[in-house]
This record gives sequence, structure tokens and C-alpha cells, in this order.
Amino acid sequence: MTVLWHTWVQAFPAFVGGVRVTLELTGVSLLIALVLGFLLALARLSGVGVLRGAATGVVEVIRSIPTLILLFTAYYSLPQIGITVSGFVAAVGTLGIFYATLYGEIFRGAILAVDRGQREAAQALGLSPVTSLRTVILPQAFLRILPPATNQLSNLIKDTSLVFTIGLADLMFQAYNAGASNFRYFDMFILAGVLYFACYLILSKLLARWEMNVQRQRA
Repeated sequence: MTVLWHTWVQAFPAFVGGVRVTLELTGVSLLIALVLGFLLALARLSGVGVLRGAATGVVEVIRSIPTLILLFTAYYSLPQIGITVSGFVAAVGTLGIFYATLYGEIFRGAILAVDRGQREAAQALGLSPVTSLRTVILPQAFLRILPPATNQLSNLIKDTSLVFTIGLADLMFQAYNAGASNFRYFDMFILAGVLYFACYLILSKLLARWEMNVQRQRA
């Protein structure tokens, strides 16, 4: 145990930098996923058949392709057609788009779960579709969104480890490098796992507290 603790202490400074990169990737990817996911949800709920079909096609195709293939396509294949992006942009773009398809389904399900009578009441009051969505539907759908959205955040944090394959100095990258330098891979990967868990635990607790505050305000 003493040797393990000493090894962790030596590697910890580099791991802190890896945690920072991991959190940056998570935050930017999540923002992209939420915005694009909301747009995809609206498109799939649209009364315009072409728009609804296109959005459905995008969701089905993106969800069926492994995230690693999407990442490699963005980072290694796009330069072949003259589009060069940094590793960070390729990573947040890939994760953001992939998780947009998942969050889009969460948003769509939450909106559909709102009682139909609420929509009819909004129409009876003469509210426009946009105003009805903003003031009636979304506030009621919001609390249905938070639990599954938090679960997807856990998956997003874990999937940031894939960026190690394109050389980004995230937490997984630092764990592998530390293991390569001291030949204690098991110890380094255990430390990485502990830090991934800590990141998720902190973020999930913050979201849970936010959800409780929202519920109190609406009570």
C-alpha cells in the first residue's frame, strides 16, 4: 500500500492536467450535444415530413456508428479532403454530435410525455407554437429530462477517454504515459479510474442539487 501511495503521489501532478483536459472536453461536448440535441428533437417532432425524415436519418446513422470510428474520421480522414482540425476540435465535435443524437431522444421523449391537454389548452389561449413550447411544454418537460440526461453525462465523461487515441493529453493519456514511464500500469489505471469516478460524482451531485432546487421552486 505504501508503494502504491508513493506512486500515486509522484504521478498526481500530471494527472491533474489530464483531469482539466477531460473536464474541458466534457463541458464543451455537452454544450454542443444539448444545443444540437434540442434542434434534432424539434426536427423529429416537426410536421414537415422532409425535416422529420432527415433528422430521423441522422439520428439512426450516427447512433449506429462506433464513436471511435467517428473520431478517427474527423481527425484522420477529413484532412484528405482538405479539412484539417485540431485534436480538441475533432474530439468535441465527434462527442458533441454523437451525444446530440442521444440527448435529442431524451428531449423528444420528455416533450411527448407532456399531457396532450396542455398543448390543446395553449392553442385555445391563442398561443403560437413557439410560445406554447417555451412557456407551457418545456417547463413541464424539464424535470423529465434531468435524470436520463445525468446518466448520459456519466457515459460522456467515460467516452472522453477515447481521445487518448489521437494524442490529446486527457486523463487516460496521462495514465498510459505514467504507466509507460514507471511500468506500474495497474496502479496508474486504478488512479485514473478513481479520478473519473470523482469527476462524475461531483458533477452528478451538482446536477442533483440543481434538480432539487428546481423542484422546490415549482412546488
